[in-house]
Amino acid sequence: MAEGVTQPSPGPEELHPLVLGRGRFLDDLHVPGMLHAAFVRSPHPAARIETIDAGAARAARGVAAVLTGADLPGEVRPIRTRIATDSRATYRCTDWPVLAAGEVRYVGEAVAVVVAESRYLAEDAAALVDIAYAPQPAVSAAEAALGPGAPRVHDGLSDNRLFAATLEAGSPAADPVVSVKGRFRHPRVTGAAIENCGALADFRANERELVLWSGTQIPHLLRDLIRDCLDLGDIAVRVIAPDVGGGFGIKMQALPEEVVLAHLALRLRRPVKWTEDRLENFLASFHARDAVVEAELAAGPDGILRGLRARALVNAGAYSSFPLSVALEPLTIASALPGPYRLPAFAYEGAAVATHRCPVGAFRGVGFTLGPMVMEGLMDRLARKLGIDPLELRARNLIPPADMPATSAAGALYDSGDYPALLALTARAAGYGAWREEQACARISGRLLGIGIACFVEPTGMNRAVYRRRGMVHVPGTDAARLTLDRNGQIEAAVSTPTQGQTQRHAFKRLLAQKLGISEASIRIALGDTARTPYGSGTFASRSMVGGGGALLTAAERLEQRLIAFAAARWNLPANALRYEAGAVAQIEAPWEKLDLAALAAFAHGPDAPVLADAEPGIVVHATYDSPITPVSAAVHLALVEVEKDTGKVRVLRYVVAEDCGPMVDPAGVEGQIRGAIAQGIGSALFEEIIYDAEGQLLTASLLDYLLPSATDIPAIEIVHMETASPGTAGGLKGVGESGIIGAPAAIAGAVLDALEVDPEEVRLPLTPERVRTLSVDAA
Repeated sequence: MAEGVTQPSPGPEELHPLVLGRGRFLDDLHVPGMLHAAFVRSPHPAARIETIDAGAARAARGVAAVLTGADLPGEVRPIRTRIATDSRATYRCTDWPVLAAGEVRYVGEAVAVVVAESRYLAEDAAALVDIAYAPQPAVSAAEAALGPGAPRVHDGLSDNRLFAATLEAGSPAADPVVSVKGRFRHPRVTGAAIENCGALADFRANERELVLWSGTQIPHLLRDLIRDCLDLGDIAVRVIAPDVGGGFGIKMQALPEEVVLAHLALRLRRPVKWTEDRLENFLASFHARDAVVEAELAAGPDGILRGLRARALVNAGAYSSFPLSVALEPLTIASALPGPYRLPAFAYEGAAVATHRCPVGAFRGVGFTLGPMVMEGLMDRLARKLGIDPLELRARNLIPPADMPATSAAGALYDSGDYPALLALTARAAGYGAWREEQACARISGRLLGIGIACFVEPTGMNRAVYRRRGMVHVPGTDAARLTLDRNGQIEAAVSTPTQGQTQRHAFKRLLAQKLGISEASIRIALGDTARTPYGSGTFASRSMVGGGGALLTAAERLEQRLIAFAAARWNLPANALRYEAGAVAQIEAPWEKLDLAALAAFAHGPDAPVLADAEPGIVVHATYDSPITPVSAAVHLALVEVEKDTGKVRVLRYVVAEDCGPMVDPAGVEGQIRGAIAQGIGSALFEEIIYDAEGQLLTASLLDYLLPSATDIPAIEIVHMETASPGTAGGLKGVGESGIIGAPAAIAGAVLDALEVDPEEVRLPLTPERVRTLSVDAA
């Protein structure tokens, strides 16, 4: 049966079957009697659906069903993502039909679904569905969507704004200031995971259970949505995430297709599978960023910062994604802009605008990537204007460790860290002075070398309070763990944060083994199955180690107390006469008297086990963890690039990172996260861009057009570490999953502009050879 894919792999060997091609990904799963689905998608960015003739498709060989949006009212509710706003923000809630009904709002929107005995038959029949459209005026760019007379993406919108927020803190000093300004445009991008999205749904009528397999990062939240959309009454829903070939945030949104698959399994009483192809992935899986920020930075003549003013505009596409909504990018940009700097004043306006494009959602780094892209870009301009070395300017303005914990100008709490020391560590590791000397020598010989610096913070493992402040009511902000000690002394640890291939099982095993003082071999980790794991938020926003790890540590402390209680009953001693250490309970007055886990497990499950007053027989403990604070990691990136004068090609020569993500449970895993994220950040900086034309047609619908960096484009990344424990989280833990992609675009862009010695009015990524040549010509 397909459930077998949820069995945990043994410890540090969890990657072995993936490397050897023995992983069990969604498309590898097969359930007897399974049908296959293919979706019919809109070729228009905006159109009324006049008629749908599915007769030929229904009559085609092997077809079990054809459904359109007209078949679903009363049976399937649209996706409706709610947020609760305060006086500083406005949000317009819209419905997202899982199959378009009446009109389409972006190219690739699902209009009908065909179910057949094979994917080939389903695709052939889908081509027979005849849809008559009446094209309508479309708006593709965010700026155009706010213009007078722009087409409205949804009825009832006065100006296509789905979300808007303002923030103002402090007041700039009255003394004379120097100011710099600029406009920074981040491209529309996507995660481009090696495995596309998909789902397999199976309704087990005898058990009254609907099972959905998906590569989702949010199994419990997806289960919530399916129950809400399908109004299932007494039918149980189980969501299982098998092996996942990369998520990167794109798979933390719920797809309309997942809801459709669940409905089809219920309707047809047969399992139904859909696997997204790459064209569908570009057309209809979530995009991200597509944001422009205009900002002005003020400082005194000594370079000490006085204030920052910024305005952000995000192209949100046609619908608000579940569970985070279109508010995600504007809100995270706001919190990221001040960075690790002392900033007396901050004013911000941010908006997310509906257009006739594919909806945007979370992608690794979210709006935090715009923070250093803007702030570091302005710091470089300020350094050039004042004649101060860019590294020195940053050193003058970083929050000192004596001020920790500190509150940023955006209101975020920075719990711990030594940002000046982190900057100095990076400079030493890179040999920053030697880089500047090499740059000067290169200029004499006509070569263009540039150095980019990115100092930034990464809020990780955000807690319930953050999501409530943001109004994101669909995210609990907590995670959970359940520990079960069996009669053989083996522990199963079930954690609410699923894996996307980032060795979570190994990290969780190591964390729990270190905490309990036992062998990793005695621990099994269960992830990604709502029937086996406790309720929690999921894996995203660098939260797995903070949330899942925090829950594990909390549960481990409760397990220790439970074991002490059983040992007290076994020895007939008071609990305060015992202590837990190194995998056993020992008597404080006679420490040689010990009961290890195997002995305690046998006693707790045996015929003489006592019934403790405060617990059931056996040894099972549960912990839901809401981190008391949001721990903040920090990093500094230094990039050395060469720009070819004639072609505009950018080559990254060296890349050095100093990272402080708190205590590292799995150092190899940490460095893997950093390197992979930097590779994606280099992609955003130099290669990747999803492009639509003015009418809303997608122009980059394949990997021939959407360029990803190859191994030859990524330098050897040098990493050094600091480990500053958080004073407010279990184990002092912090996260690291997004750090690399937050800093890399800023560092690369800064290095290119440093090489060209230009400060353009607009910095637009990616810095393709054509754009770099244009900048070079302008500079000349």
